Amino acid sequence: MAPPEPKLDEAAAAFVAANAKFVVIGGFAVIANRFVRATEDVDFLVPDNPANDRRVLEALRGLDGVRMRDEAPLADEHLLDQAHLRVLTRAGIIDVMRGGLPPLDFDTVAGEAMNAVYDGLEFPVASLRSIVGFKRLAGRPRDRNDLIGLEEIHGQLPHDHLPGLED
Repeated sequence: MAPPEPKLDEAAAAFVAANAKFVVIGGFAVIANRFVRATEDVDFLVPDNPANDRRVLEALRGLDGVRMRDEAPLADEHLLDQAHLRVLTRAGIIDVMRGGLPPLDFDTVAGEAMNAVYDGLEFPVASLRSIVGFKRLAGRPRDRNDLIGLEEIHGQLPHDHLPGLED
């Protein structure tokens, strides 16, 4: 059975209700930066913070989330001290990424984020600069296509030095 279509509004509402800190990244952030394309999941960047991890897990459990790879009930160790967690929820697949190195660390991305408002709910969405960095770092065909589409809309894209990519 295919996972449900991704529902950014429902996922963001659960994170806001749990007081979890997050920034929307990935496909929905690309769309918010005016390049409209399909996406298969909701991607959130969260700080490397155990207290916030517990709030994130609370939000995911509230969405009936289970770990994607084995459908295990969510446990603290699935996110605490982990870089990534992929979860199947009733709001679709949610990818949670923790931490990161500047300029793609949580504090920098959150500090530059746009505020999105959907049906009265406010939440942060990554800026063009951050999205370009994430897409350059990932380097998959879809990411390269996103960069081409964003450049057609915005002109020359920001080009920050990225640790691990240009070292």
